[in-house]
Amino acid sequence: MKMLLQPAKQLMNRLTYSRKMFVAGIFLCIPTLLLAYFLVTNIYEQITFSAKERTGVRYAASLDSLLQAVIDSRYAAVWGGKPRIPIDQALTGLAEVDSLHGGELGMGEAFKSLKTKLPDSRGGATRQMIDAHGTFAAELLEMKVLVADRSNLTLDPDIPSYYLMDALITKLPPLAETVSRAAIVAARLSGGPESQVGDRAELLLLSGGINTLVDALKKDIRTAAGANAAIRDRIQKPLLELETAMATFQKELRGTRTVGLSRAGMEATDAAFRAASQLSPVLDELLGSRISTLQLRMSVYLSLSLVAFLLGIYFNLACYLSVKEGISAVHDAARKVSNGDLTVEARLSSRDEIGETCGMFNTMTDNLRRIIVTLAEVTEKIHANSGAIASTMDQQSGFATQLSSSVVEISSTMEEFSSTASQIALHSQAVVERADKTLEDTKNGAAEVENLTFKVNDISGTIQANLGEIVDLGRKSKEINKVMEIINNIANQTKLIAFNAALEAASAGESGKRFGVVAVEIRRLADSVVESTSEIEGKITEILDAVNRLVMSSEKSFQLIQEGQEYASHTVVMLIESVDGVEETTSAARQISLSTQQQQIASSQVVLALKDIEQGVRFSTDSIHRTNGVTEELFNLSEQLRDLVMTFKVGKEGGQETVPGAEQS
Repeated sequence: MKMLLQPAKQLMNRLTYSRKMFVAGIFLCIPTLLLAYFLVTNIYEQITFSAKERTGVRYAASLDSLLQAVIDSRYAAVWGGKPRIPIDQALTGLAEVDSLHGGELGMGEAFKSLKTKLPDSRGGATRQMIDAHGTFAAELLEMKVLVADRSNLTLDPDIPSYYLMDALITKLPPLAETVSRAAIVAARLSGGPESQVGDRAELLLLSGGINTLVDALKKDIRTAAGANAAIRDRIQKPLLELETAMATFQKELRGTRTVGLSRAGMEATDAAFRAASQLSPVLDELLGSRISTLQLRMSVYLSLSLVAFLLGIYFNLACYLSVKEGISAVHDAARKVSNGDLTVEARLSSRDEIGETCGMFNTMTDNLRRIIVTLAEVTEKIHANSGAIASTMDQQSGFATQLSSSVVEISSTMEEFSSTASQIALHSQAVVERADKTLEDTKNGAAEVENLTFKVNDISGTIQANLGEIVDLGRKSKEINKVMEIINNIANQTKLIAFNAALEAASAGESGKRFGVVAVEIRRLADSVVESTSEIEGKITEILDAVNRLVMSSEKSFQLIQEGQEYASHTVVMLIESVDGVEETTSAARQISLSTQQQQIASSQVVLALKDIEQGVRFSTDSIHRTNGVTEELFNLSEQLRDLVMTFKVGKEGGQETVPGAEQS
C-alpha cells in the first residue's frame, strides 16, 4: 500500500499547501460531477425514450383513423351508402402527423410507399376491390407495428404501458380488420353473387381469430389494470363494451339474426376503434406521467448534485482556511522562535491535531524559555566564579613552587641518615630471619594439621547428614510401596468394572459393541497398570537394599574418620608445644635487632614521607597549572555562552522586551 501511494506522496511533497488543497478539491469534486452526469444522462435518455413512445402513440392513432376509414369505405361498398370517414381526409391527417413526427421515427419512406398502394373505391363491390382494401389494411397494420418498433413502444419497461401498447398495436387494429373481413365473408355466404366455396372455411378461421384476439385483449387489459389501479376503470369500460359488441357480432355470424349482419359488424368495428381511441389517451397519460416523474427526478438529482458540489467546495474551503490558519500560526511562531524570540505564542482555538500541535509548540517554547533563563543565571555564576578560581590558582601555584624546593633539601639529608641505619640493621637481621624461618615453618605445620582436623570434622558432619538423608530415603521408598498397593487395588477394581461393562455390552447386542471395545481397552489398561506397579515395587525393593548397604558402609566410614580425628588432635597438641619453644628461641634475636630496626625503619619512613611529599607537591603544582588552564578556558566558554544566551528574548519587564543576563551584565 505504501509503494502504491509513494508516487502521489512525492507529487504532493512538491506542492504548496494551497495547491495540495486545490488538487484534493478537484479530485473530490470530479467523482460527484461524473456521478451527477451519469445519473442525469441516464434519466435524460429515459425521458427521450418515453417521449419517443408518445410520438409513436400519436402516429399509431392517425394510422388507426386511416384504417377505420378504409374499413368504413369497404362496408359502404358492400352494403351501400356513403363512407362516414373519407379516406382522403384520414390520409391528410396522417400526412400532417408524418410531417411532424415522421422524421423522428424514420417513417417518411414507409408513408410514401403507403400512399402509392392506396386502393380505388370507385370500382363497386367487386371481390378485387375488397381484396385490395384488405391488402391495404394489412399494409397499415404492418406499418403500425413498424411505428411501434421505431418508437420504442415494444421495448417499454413498465407493465401497464407495455400491455396497453400491445392492445393498441397488435390486438385492437387486427381485431377491427378481422371483424370487417368476417362480416364481408358472411355477407357473401348469405347469397351474394360473389360467394365462393372457400368462404365458409375462411369465415370459421376469421371467427376463431376474433375469439383469440378478444381473449388476448382481455388478458392485456386485465394485466395493465392489475398493475395500475388508477387506470382500471378507464380501461375496463371500453373492454366491456367491446365484449358486448363482439358477442352480438358472433351471434349474427352463427345465423341468429337480431340486429343485422352489417349493423353488428359496423358496431363491433366501431367498438374496437372506440376502445383504441379511449386507450390511446390513457397510454399517452402514463407516458406523460412517466416523463414528468423522470423530469422531476432529474431536477432533484441536479439539485442534490449541485448542493453536494457547493457543499464540497464550501467545506473544502473551510478546511483549507482552518488548516491554513493553524499552519500559519505555527509557521509564524516558529519563524520568530528561530530568530531568538521566545516570547511568541502560537494562538489557535481549533481542537484538531494542528491545535494540539500549537499547544505542544507553546509548551515547548515555555520550557525552552525557562531553560534559557536558568542557563543564563548559571552562566553568569560560572563566569564570576571562574575568575575568582583563576586568581586563587595563581597564588597556590607560587606557594607550591617554594614548598617543593624546601622538601627537596630535607629529603637529601634524610637519605644519608637512612643509609647508615640500614647497614647497622642488616647484620642483626640475618639472625632474626633464621629464627623467624624456623618459627614460621613450625606454625605452618601446626596450621596444616589443624586444617586437617577441621576437614575431618567437616567430613564427619557431612557423612552424618548423608546417613540421615539415606535413612529418610529408605522410609520414603517404603511409603511409595503403600502408594503402589493403592494403585494395584484401583487397577483390580478397574478390571472388575471393565469385566462387568463387557458383560453389559455383550448383553446389549449390536448397539453395545463399541462400548464393549472400550471396556476391553480399559481392562487392558488396568492389566498394564498392574504389571507396571509390579515392576516399580521390584525397583523400590532394590533401592531399599542399596540404601541398607549404603547405611552400613557409611557407619563404618564414620568410625574410621572419628579415629583419624583423634590422631590429628594429638598431633596438633604436640606441634603447639613445639611452636612455643621456637617462639622463646626467636624472642631473644628480635630483642637484639629491635632497636636497630626501629632506627632504620624510622629513618626510611621519614625518607619515604619526604619523597611522597615532594611528589605530592610536584603533582599539586602540575594540577594547579592544569586547573588554571581549565579555569581560563571555562572563563572564555562562559563568555561565549553568555553572548549566545543574550540573543534570546525571554520576557517583558515594564512593557519592554528583555534578554536573559541583562541585569547581571
